Amino acid sequence: MPKRPARGGVGERAAKRPRQRRLYLVTEDWKEGYSIYEVDLTDDHGATDADFDSDEQEPRRLPSPVLRLEAPHNGPWHFAAAFGTKIMALHLTPWRYTPVFDVQTRCLTFGPPTEITTIPIHVPVGDSLFKLGFRKFHVLRPAPPRSEVLWCKVPEEWSWHCLTPPPFGDHRVTSHAVHPDGRTLFVTVKVKGRDIGHTFTCDTGVDTDDPEWTAHREWELPFKGHGHYDHRLDAWVGLTDDPATVGHICCCRVPSLDDARWPAPAWKLSREKLFCRDPTEMHTGASLVYLGTGHKSRFCLVECLSRGSRHQLRLTTFSPRYHKNGDLGISKRRWVRSFKLPKTRGKDSGFLKNPVAFWL
Repeated sequence: MPKRPARGGVGERAAKRPRQRRLYLVTEDWKEGYSIYEVDLTDDHGATDADFDSDEQEPRRLPSPVLRLEAPHNGPWHFAAAFGTKIMALHLTPWRYTPVFDVQTRCLTFGPPTEITTIPIHVPVGDSLFKLGFRKFHVLRPAPPRSEVLWCKVPEEWSWHCLTPPPFGDHRVTSHAVHPDGRTLFVTVKVKGRDIGHTFTCDTGVDTDDPEWTAHREWELPFKGHGHYDHRLDAWVGLTDDPATVGHICCCRVPSLDDARWPAPAWKLSREKLFCRDPTEMHTGASLVYLGTGHKSRFCLVECLSRGSRHQLRLTTFSPRYHKNGDLGISKRRWVRSFKLPKTRGKDSGFLKNPVAFWL
């Protein structure tokens, strides 16, 4: 009796499993530069909602870094994730070229040089990376095919392109978000002498060589920094910047691009705190990382805190949801783990106030 041909033989291809994403933490934990660490959030050794308030396990050491990068300590805003699985270190260095680390291939290559910008804001939109700076607006499109890249040379066509400067001049950007259309950028700036900031939009579509900004004036996004779109809530989710509400999350309805009036969108504050629940801990800073869509959207809170003279970095995953009465709530909260942070940098380190993490 002839044998049945084995599956996956000649003429058949075994389906490839999708790559499992990881959380990548960037820390300035040595004098000459930075370290990038990889953390698997699926490890099942965290506390769930049922025992979240119980005594926490002792923080552990960070794992061995996947990369150590020598670069000046210029702040957390010089790192960005873009172009799939790449982390870019956008410092202005004597070498000029930008180190680009691919977390999937573990290869370190170099991208085009970047201009000096005071506290730049890097925003991935679609397959491009946009940079907002002091009276400047730039875009970096994807790199050309690898076959066109010469040895130790960045192709001339792969470079930052200067766009029309934003109309808000030297006003400080406080928050930003990308519309679910995948191309419209929302930016809120702090206006000197006013309690309410101004919001601007910019259509960054590839069919627009030089996108124009539109002002919407007397309303602002309620979160600080980056707002993440949650498809289940149909809203942006972020962290508040008000000292009176620190520890809570907030969500903001996404404005319709078809409404020419552009009224201020409604927003909500979570009923319960996500962090700053223990009075014995001193909160230093936090960032929110969106973990993608599934049956239920998930986020990871990356929080820096101190207990006495020790600095820690804590990771907590959760899913935002609406209660039956419409209030914003927090579900599936799970403390993943806590790490010890070295004492090489002081408590005023930008990486403690604004932790850098990417889901790639």
